[in-house]
Amino acid sequence: MRFLVPVLASLLALSACQGRTDPPSEAPTNVKAFDGDGLVTLTWDTLPDLTYWIFYEPGSSVAIAKPEATVIRRAISPRPVVGLVNETTYAFAMNATHNDSAAGPASPVVTGKPRLAGHDWVAGSVAGTPANLKDLAFSGSVFVTLGDALPSGVPTIFSGAFDYTSGQFNAAPGDPQGVTVWTPPVTPPPNVASNLSSVIVTTSVGFLALSNVDGSVITSADGTNWATQKPVGNPGPPVTGMNAISFGFVNAGALYLAAGTGGRIYSNPSGDLVNWTQVVDPNIPPNDLNSISLLGDGSFYVTGTLGTLLSSPNGSTWNAPFATSTSSTLHAVTLCALCTGVRYVAVGDAGTIVTSTDTKTWTLVPPTAFVPPFPSLAPNLQSVTVGGSAGTRFLAVGQNGAVVFSDDGVVWQTSSSGTSNLAKVLYVGSLYLAVGDAGVNAVSR
Repeated sequence: MRFLVPVLASLLALSACQGRTDPPSEAPTNVKAFDGDGLVTLTWDTLPDLTYWIFYEPGSSVAIAKPEATVIRRAISPRPVVGLVNETTYAFAMNATHNDSAAGPASPVVTGKPRLAGHDWVAGSVAGTPANLKDLAFSGSVFVTLGDALPSGVPTIFSGAFDYTSGQFNAAPGDPQGVTVWTPPVTPPPNVASNLSSVIVTTSVGFLALSNVDGSVITSADGTNWATQKPVGNPGPPVTGMNAISFGFVNAGALYLAAGTGGRIYSNPSGDLVNWTQVVDPNIPPNDLNSISLLGDGSFYVTGTLGTLLSSPNGSTWNAPFATSTSSTLHAVTLCALCTGVRYVAVGDAGTIVTSTDTKTWTLVPPTAFVPPFPSLAPNLQSVTVGGSAGTRFLAVGQNGAVVFSDDGVVWQTSSSGTSNLAKVLYVGSLYLAVGDAGVNAVSR
């Protein structure tokens, strides 16, 4: 009996060896690296029943399964490798296992070098409509874009799930860049005037959109099923010419603000989207207002005609308009919280850009700051955002697909999306997505 335990152990070991799957005999094939903003995306030929592993490290070579290499387990092609430093070369290699077998041979090393997005653009598929798109919002997983009415009079609303690799690597025909697919609402908003001018994301109701025809307000938790709320102006008559809407918290209470023509700002301080009151403040000029937003410094900002730019800490009392050194219409303003020099940038007609380090002094960017220079008739700039993997690149879009960007707010590079007019741009998940006339959208990554 004393030999029974060793014999059983030997039999179990033999059984385990016989049941173990052999490792793959070949390395992963057709491994490619595509540079992105703060990332590199790997693609390769996949075979059934294999599990793929990515190894990478800075430099031109990588040590497979060694401590100095970072590993990504159970990778699926295409796979973005994120958290990389721009302008740094990285080496990548892969191997595979078969049903938890030992690893097979390693692929040849490929290299990638992340770089900031913003210069090169590709056109995505038209968002299902010839209507002009006016605005774009992102919830963390879903985009919503909207704009002028369709020829049938139905409001233009489309939603799409964010996918960094969509339209980039072996995409299905018609997939828009950066979005899996644009889809119209499952439940359209009832009784809403057709043209929609603004959409935002709130913590209270999800997506919230505004009509500039009669101040209609619509909401959606998911971007596809919409409900109608009380219009701006309620309990009074409908309010026309409302161009933008914003949301924030003041003294721990939800606050909605809408801005429009004639210097009108309406407030819903209860956050219930029922009773709207016009804000009366002598510091609000009678100029047309076309944007309103809550920036990272905790203040609301509006832009408008004749260089109008002013702010408010609470939506009810407004500071005197800033001296922006321009009489051009300003369309948008943004704040770079991580920047150490220029932190505020506002953009407008005829290539106008004004900047500030602290909002106390605003400087007009001269034509000589644009490289290459704008043509004699500089394009109108409609939207500006802050992006890049470091969160410090200002980027604006506008007329005739114009793109300008700057990493310091002083020197600006000019480029083009190759599309028609663009109205809104956002930076999300290592890419810029812009929308504009005739349902166009464009991506830079």
